[in-house]
Amino acid sequence: MTGNGHALAPVSLAFVGAGPRTTGVLERIAANFAEVWPRGALRIDVVDPFPPGGGRVWRPDQAAHMLMNSRAADVTMFTDESIECAGPITPGPTLADWAAGYGGREISAPDLAAEARSLTPDSFPSRRFAGEYLRWCFRRALAALHEGVAVHDHRAAAVALTESADGRQRLALSDGSAVVADVVVLAQGNIDGSPDPEQRARAAFAGRHRGTYLPPSCTADIDLSGLPPGADVLVSGFGLAFVDLMSLLTEERGGRFVRQTGGELAYRPSGAEPVLWVGSRRGVPHLPKQGLALLGADPGPPRFATVEAFRAAGAAADLWSLTAKEFGWGYYQELFTAHPERTARSWPEFARSYEKLDWDSAALHALVEESVAPADRLDLEVLQRPLAGLRFASERELGAWMLPYVRATVDRVTLPGHSAWAGGARSLFTAGNQLAELLVSYGGELDPKATAAIERISEFNSFFSSGPPPFRLEQLLALFRAGTVRFLGAGTRVRTDESAGVFVASSGSLAVERRARHFVEARLAAPDVLGGGDLLLSAMVAGGQAQTRGVAYAQNVLRLVAQDGDYRVPDRSGRPHPRRYALGAFATGGSLGSFSVPGTNSPFFRQNDEVGRRLLRQLRALAQQRPAPAATVPRPSAEPAAKIGPAPGTSS
Repeated sequence: MTGNGHALAPVSLAFVGAGPRTTGVLERIAANFAEVWPRGALRIDVVDPFPPGGGRVWRPDQAAHMLMNSRAADVTMFTDESIECAGPITPGPTLADWAAGYGGREISAPDLAAEARSLTPDSFPSRRFAGEYLRWCFRRALAALHEGVAVHDHRAAAVALTESADGRQRLALSDGSAVVADVVVLAQGNIDGSPDPEQRARAAFAGRHRGTYLPPSCTADIDLSGLPPGADVLVSGFGLAFVDLMSLLTEERGGRFVRQTGGELAYRPSGAEPVLWVGSRRGVPHLPKQGLALLGADPGPPRFATVEAFRAAGAAADLWSLTAKEFGWGYYQELFTAHPERTARSWPEFARSYEKLDWDSAALHALVEESVAPADRLDLEVLQRPLAGLRFASERELGAWMLPYVRATVDRVTLPGHSAWAGGARSLFTAGNQLAELLVSYGGELDPKATAAIERISEFNSFFSSGPPPFRLEQLLALFRAGTVRFLGAGTRVRTDESAGVFVASSGSLAVERRARHFVEARLAAPDVLGGGDLLLSAMVAGGQAQTRGVAYAQNVLRLVAQDGDYRVPDRSGRPHPRRYALGAFATGGSLGSFSVPGTNSPFFRQNDEVGRRLLRQLRALAQQRPAPAATVPRPSAEPAAKIGPAPGTSS
């Protein structure tokens, strides 16, 4: 209440985007409400063409074969005791816990209800199922909001933002309506990228010669009907986008994977599949998701790759060496403490020397050689580029090399004897969180040497930690044995042959070329504010309402500038707008991941709590500046949306 005992004047808040970021901030608004907000009316508008909670990426109309690359037990949208934030801790279920305790009762779609009943903590849920969890999290946040708060869902896109004389913000929507709010939070998440001149030329080439070219994009969003059965398709990219493509062109077209006697996976084709010729810079798939538990001592908090160490290293920082040393610490600690029979000295003795030595020093290499058998020595260069220096006369020879290599990568994340890799993954995860905080605090303006190191770290982290579920690589091997997938190797390059009307792929691993009329660049496009198709963001930049900045680890990509520390959006002159905020991968601030691993003091939750409390304080101050009329909730100038109510059975 205000100082004279009356309720505050009504105020309003609008979110552009209805995905995990908005859901997370709403959860923190609800958690902080009793402390920060007095009695009074508050209206919250959520604007997105897709259902609130999951947004576009986790929408319900995706193929069932589109999976998360996180285990159900490692996915949460709720704070726990590890989170260091000003607001209250409000625990909630992980995705695995929710499926066990809620999913079977609250999900109406039969296939998703069946998935809920079969899900285990180690399962990799479908993206549709993750969307169900996020929708439940959104409804739970609404149920926790106090009386007097109304939340409205607008299934449209925001296309323009203007300001009235009294400071209120007006969002024009794609359906012709508008939302008026006191404060706006831009949270669009993963916007699209923009084609570069080479990609536009490839599309024109394919059009001239009745072929197909698919540029970098979210695989689940593109039309694959132009890739006919039996046709050769060149594919550049061997990460998660390729895994999605592989599934959509095999299982989704009627093929089946079956487990044979003896345990080997086989593929039964439907006849509708093309033949995928896949290569990349490394020429091998991203390493499968780590799933082994630590058997020895926990590496604990980061020792070398910390925000303080990164900053102290200065402009010439070799951030890669700090990260690699952190990775090595986790790897060797697990090897020495869980498998001491494979080492020549004790962990304390090894650790004392390791701590004092630089990662790339001859002394550290000598220490490892004296202490660890050759099969257990960590060689990050070989790990990152296993095909370096190898060249094969034919695709058949390259395939013969790939089969045992891929099988070995699956063994490393599934057989307990390889748990040292789990130790390395644990330390790489903590180092990655430290690097993410460094990037947010610097706002993208880094020394060129640091930029190169960050690009190298980001690439390695994606390759090592953000790969597919292990069974996806078993499927890859089955598809190779069935003749549906073939390999191009490392250093893959694709050119056009105008006279023949085909794309031509070559690589550093193969002595022969492969020609085809169809070419897919299987990777996500980096979000681009100007060319990514978001009309609101491009209009704000064109009108001087916002600035853009290139990012450290992607070429020719522009992000929206969000002010360091508070995420406000500066205009062309550099003045941060007091009522506009931006959080997400499209912006320079608050661009950390949407899901978080429980018990890790995730920056995602800390950011959400900070922003939620800031918004409540700002809205309260605006309400206190206004005359307090009857407690009604302001409505937009056009009102297409119905009030969202708490889902039955939800609670805070």
